[in-house]
Amino acid sequence: MGIFDAMNTSVGGLQAQSYALQNISGNIANSSTTGYKGIGTSFVDLIPDASVPSKQVAGGVTANAKATITTQGTISSSTVATNMAITGDGFFSIQKATGIVDNVPVFSGVTYYTRRGDFQLNANGNLVNGAGYYLMGTTVDPKTGNPTGNVATVLKFQNNFIPAQATTSIQYAANLPSQPNTAASSTAASKTLLAAGGLNPSDFAANPLIVGTPPPPYVNATVSGGAATGNLRSAYTSTTVTGSVALLNSASAAAGSGTSLDPSASPHLGVSLAGQTLTINNGSGPYTITFDNTATGITTTANSTTIGVKAGATTTVNDILTAIQTAGGAGNNVTATITGTGSIQISGGTLVDLAISGSAATTLGLSNVTRGGNVLSTPAITGNTLLGGAAMPGASEVLSSGFQAGSAGPPVVNPDTITVNGQTLTFVSGAAAGANQISVNDDISTLLQKIDFLAGTSGSSISNGVITLNTGTANPALNVSSSNPNAFAALGFTSAVSKPRGGGGTAGTGTVIGNDVATFTKETISGGAVTAYNAAGTPVNLQLRWAKTDSASLGTGHSDTWNLFYQTDPNATGANVAWMNTGQAFTFAADGSLTSPSGSGITINNVSVSGQQLGSVAFNISSGGLTQYASTSGAVTINTITQNGYAAGQLRSVSVNNSGLVVGTFSNGQNLDLAQVTLSHFNGTNYLKALDGGAYAATEQSGPAIDGASGTISGSSLEGSNTDIADEFTKLIVTQQAYSANTKVITTANSMVQDLLNVLR
Repeated sequence: MGIFDAMNTSVGGLQAQSYALQNISGNIANSSTTGYKGIGTSFVDLIPDASVPSKQVAGGVTANAKATITTQGTISSSTVATNMAITGDGFFSIQKATGIVDNVPVFSGVTYYTRRGDFQLNANGNLVNGAGYYLMGTTVDPKTGNPTGNVATVLKFQNNFIPAQATTSIQYAANLPSQPNTAASSTAASKTLLAAGGLNPSDFAANPLIVGTPPPPYVNATVSGGAATGNLRSAYTSTTVTGSVALLNSASAAAGSGTSLDPSASPHLGVSLAGQTLTINNGSGPYTITFDNTATGITTTANSTTIGVKAGATTTVNDILTAIQTAGGAGNNVTATITGTGSIQISGGTLVDLAISGSAATTLGLSNVTRGGNVLSTPAITGNTLLGGAAMPGASEVLSSGFQAGSAGPPVVNPDTITVNGQTLTFVSGAAAGANQISVNDDISTLLQKIDFLAGTSGSSISNGVITLNTGTANPALNVSSSNPNAFAALGFTSAVSKPRGGGGTAGTGTVIGNDVATFTKETISGGAVTAYNAAGTPVNLQLRWAKTDSASLGTGHSDTWNLFYQTDPNATGANVAWMNTGQAFTFAADGSLTSPSGSGITINNVSVSGQQLGSVAFNISSGGLTQYASTSGAVTINTITQNGYAAGQLRSVSVNNSGLVVGTFSNGQNLDLAQVTLSHFNGTNYLKALDGGAYAATEQSGPAIDGASGTISGSSLEGSNTDIADEFTKLIVTQQAYSANTKVITTANSMVQDLLNVLR
């Protein structure tokens, strides 16, 4: 009885190992199948009943399938945008088409589940995997991104069309330069808003600031002439002339001041001056020095000196020197000396020139003595430059072409005048009387004070030869002209002055008209541009510009403030509106952070561009998205500028992202969410019923499908088979050995039966 049981048990073992071999072969065959889950073998022993434990036998065996559905396969990337893989728990929901009617698949409504994610778009717009199963999910509203339901259905993406969406919001992030580099800033007067890169509303026919902004106050303006030079003569300098003859005495020694003129004395002057004359003219008339050979002393009159050179004369060379000094004139500081070598030396001083002639001049070697200095120069005019007259040596600078006072004649000469805002300033020769007279002997500083008084202002100045006049604020403009254009040009003004006062204008209109576009462009900087859409999907180019309307650099009471403008009509001319102010002042703190507005942005109402109505548009600024920091370029640095509108579009392709969203790419360039791929899970995953093509059906043991799963979807990826070839080969060897062992048991039992039969014979 035990031999036959052993044979039956071995046959059961052969069947169990054959079953295991079948699973191994199937696993090896599907080692490259996408999403395949290997099937293992579980052996169960079959124990026959025994009356007592001591009679218990080993019994037989049977084999059951062991599922590995929960074992993850390797994830690899794919070039197909609609391929996807699940990492972790979860299954794709799928359905199998039961037929095709009018080229449209028909479904039974039974939902299956799979890990096979090699889905691709077919001709009908369905996502179908390699086994022919259709993907299910929930559709999404492409405009809102919200699901349109919560029940998964077979997905279909064919001829999807999205209508146009009007621009309702702009997302903006940028840095505004603390010092804008506008075209107008480089030529603007220092310490003005314009020089700080700002916008001067007084430069506009229509004030472009926010509606309701008060008109700007009147401010002083300046007007400068050209750099002018005057005439200046240097002071006279004294010149010393040394005689060309070295005088000797009768002993052939150098003559000195004490050398006698007595021809009988020893020694006496070596040259004879008897009968000769020396004439010296200092500009006041000739002065004659006569050497008389009939006189022995000195005789002096108002315009002559006679020096006796007769034998017995008491005169000396020193008398000649004294006579020369007398001829130079009292108080003119003319000196005459004799050098150690016997030459007469004359210093003419700074007051007169000496013209020297006569026979004695030749004998004594004397020549004219002309003063130095009196050099004409043309330095820049200053506040001390005189308004009239000619340049005099050592005197003040005068204008290169001066003003003149009048003359009663004959002939009658009318005085020069300067007219300031209709009031006449007359030049006189003497002292000026009152605000409407000025002397030709006055200087430029006095003239500027007179002009300021008549103009109702103050502070006009001169620097480096340039006169700068102030307009003040009392009068609409400063108008200055002169009856003497040459003298006026000598002040640096080649034509009449007409300069409007600064500031003023209209209250804020919130618009830039066509006539002001050129000025607006020079005083603002670009804020970028974005293509926006109206409700019909018509694209418009929405241009932005920033204008700095106040600057903290101007001192106390000022802050860094900007206005934002958008272009409403690029072809506007005349009084037509070209740019619109958004109506919000953007204010920044010293650290560059935005202090106003304090929210996340503003709303720009009634936006219209080139006749296309966009309606109200939200201008959104994220926290810290708009700043004002220093920038070397002086331009706006744009970090983000996007909008949410688009034109109508046709679906061009679909893809699956890592969030399990099916994303459609449309002809209008938009990438919009079309559907959400849903996942399901089971409490008894390994008890699912395997179907062809990597699909599974729910069973009582697996439980029903539960929406949602902890796993995640990876787009453009595929999950491979979880079969390990090396492991399967190992199992194959073990199975082969076990199978061979079972056959050996049968062979042995058969031999034992033959031995028993041989006994009976």
